[in-house]
Amino acid sequence: MQVNPKIELTFANGLRSILRQDPDVIMVGEIRDSETAEIAIQAALTGHLVFSTLHTNDSASAVTRLVEMGTEPFLVSSSVLAVMAQRLLRRVCEHCRRVLRPTTELLAEIGLTPEQASGRTLYAGGAGCPACKETGYRGRTGIHELLVVDDDVRALIMKNADAAAIRRAAATAGMVTLREDGAAKVLAGETTIEEVLRVTQEDLL
Repeated sequence: MQVNPKIELTFANGLRSILRQDPDVIMVGEIRDSETAEIAIQAALTGHLVFSTLHTNDSASAVTRLVEMGTEPFLVSSSVLAVMAQRLLRRVCEHCRRVLRPTTELLAEIGLTPEQASGRTLYAGGAGCPACKETGYRGRTGIHELLVVDDDVRALIMKNADAAAIRRAAATAGMVTLREDGAAKVLAGETTIEEVLRVTQEDLL
């Protein structure tokens, strides 16, 4: 349903009404204030599967964002199962793309080594053609980062740790970061190093 603040049908009030209907799964368009966050957390704690969105830089920041909204860390650690961050990358145009011979330094910027790039064809942005309207790129693809809240991450949330510490713990457990997923798309010839650097921040692990 569509929210309408003029008749007091806000995210929070709408969520309260939905809970009275005893749903199994709830989708909240966006958690934007402490009241909505509190009700969504309570819904998750009472056995409902809750999906929602938050505006943050990466998956680890979503946890600290909920705490900053006023949600107690022990409630966040008990209710959040996983957080997925995503970005859209432009796909390099297949008609006018140019082969790239990257330097070791350029590869290192997205966490790749010359050995990993060996035998792969990497591309720079296209020269521009009618198919891509002279932009060098055509279409988009997604890159993703899935943070699963395991026991180590849960313990850090309880200690009110910062996003960097949570990110390091998740990476140790095998989380693929946005930049790493972008690097895989570069190796697959789908996009360019420049595009990955444009939409991701440096992995500060």
